[in-house]
Amino acid sequence: MEHVDVVIVGAGPVGLLLAIELSVAGVGCVVLEARDTAEDVQKALSIGPLGAEALMRRGMSQALDAAEAQTKALVASFLAENRGGWAQGAFSREANDAPADMRPRKKRFAGHFGSIPLPAQPVDARRPTRLIDQRYLQQALETEASSRGIVIRRGCTVCDVQNGSERVTLAVHGRGGERPAQIAARYAVGCDGGRSTLRKKGGFTFDGTPPSLKFYQVSVTFAASESAFPSGWQMQPGGVTAYGPVPGRLFMIDFSGPPEAGQEIPDRADVEAALARICGRAVPLAAYHGGRCWADHTRLADRYRKGRLFLAGDAAHIHAPFGGQGLGLGLVDAANLGWKLAAVVRGIVTGAEAEALLESYETERRPVAESVLANTLAQAALMRPDPRSRALRDVMATMLDNADIAAELSADMKGFSMRYALDEDAPEKGMACDDDSLGGLAGDRTLANGQTLYGLMQHGAGVFVLSPAMRQGASLSILPPNLVLADTLEEYSALYRPDGCLAWRGREATPALTRALSRWFGLSSAQR
Repeated sequence: MEHVDVVIVGAGPVGLLLAIELSVAGVGCVVLEARDTAEDVQKALSIGPLGAEALMRRGMSQALDAAEAQTKALVASFLAENRGGWAQGAFSREANDAPADMRPRKKRFAGHFGSIPLPAQPVDARRPTRLIDQRYLQQALETEASSRGIVIRRGCTVCDVQNGSERVTLAVHGRGGERPAQIAARYAVGCDGGRSTLRKKGGFTFDGTPPSLKFYQVSVTFAASESAFPSGWQMQPGGVTAYGPVPGRLFMIDFSGPPEAGQEIPDRADVEAALARICGRAVPLAAYHGGRCWADHTRLADRYRKGRLFLAGDAAHIHAPFGGQGLGLGLVDAANLGWKLAAVVRGIVTGAEAEALLESYETERRPVAESVLANTLAQAALMRPDPRSRALRDVMATMLDNADIAAELSADMKGFSMRYALDEDAPEKGMACDDDSLGGLAGDRTLANGQTLYGLMQHGAGVFVLSPAMRQGASLSILPPNLVLADTLEEYSALYRPDGCLAWRGREATPALTRALSRWFGLSSAQR
């Protein structure tokens, strides 16, 4: 029987980032993937700021820049072919009878809510959503994993899971159909998507809202008569279309009901029929290049952890892709879980505190998923084509003309207003984007000596930024070894966890600081 510290099931972006997180911390893992090759299906076209920052903290800034450049090159070719299109506003329409919220505006937009544009906020310049095709992100993560010697075993299917008190044992089928191999691990994490085998075999429940619609993401070439098919998000008589911003990409929301069995890979006739239903007229295609059709299942696992089993990403939560939140949600799951698992496996945090640290993964991340599931359900309601929903949409669009309301909703969708409840003294969830808010995920910043916060996190450690007064007065010998010390000229010192979460902030050492050091970094009893 093979033994390993952690088994990760699923080699998509979430599973690969989790493997990188463990590797950075010196924890051995193996990644099992059922597919023989990486899935080459166009999915997300962007990564939210918190998801991108999770990668930046592990040294992948240059890889993100390269992937974004590839994606922008595709967008540039689309814009050249479509005489502006998305460049003039992804939510604009030329028709004079377009709804007020869909008419061309001079404002710059950074996202949408149910296809209602959200004006860009000052924070978006500092902490931007990255325009990156998920396929390029997958390639970048595979390259990073390979450079770290992370083992990815393709063609491997988990057929049994035994969740014991001392270890978890997985029976794994390989390509040849031979007798299943046995892998024993201290922990196993399911990152294997909405149909997760580990979730099913591990006995998690996955309840939620049944599907009500189908959405398509396909690649097409329109017939000459439709060569000026409108780009950007368009409210149509029977649903919604979004053409672009890369060549041939057509996203459609069809409210005629969920897809039937076998419709996951639609053919040309399926797509043309859907276009006719949505647009209220025939829209001929010159060519169809393939794509996928999904339902709007909205489900959330009852637990993120059962003993030595964990779930992350779509294995723990699925929802409609409105607002582009899913990929970032899963990446931050991986960033939150990875360093905690590593601290326990390496014995940095032990005993009851180790158990509490592992439990904090679900406590922190599950409410975030609940919020995303709720807002995607609301977005679906706003885009339905019936008169009542369109009236509701008009009301919502008017409300979002209020700058404060739009800013609050934008911060919620991008995760800037998220606050983990870290301590009994922690404040309630804030609404403003404030990098110094306790429990929030901090953006990168330059410190006193020119180093950056994320630069100091490259090797998976937390960071303790010391003010001049605290540097002079603190007894630094009590600090745990898995912290990097840095200086600031500000009057406040700050303690950051390896996932970028601000765990403590103050002018001087307090009992809350001791609690934070003990809980997140494993102070020994002699150090407390």
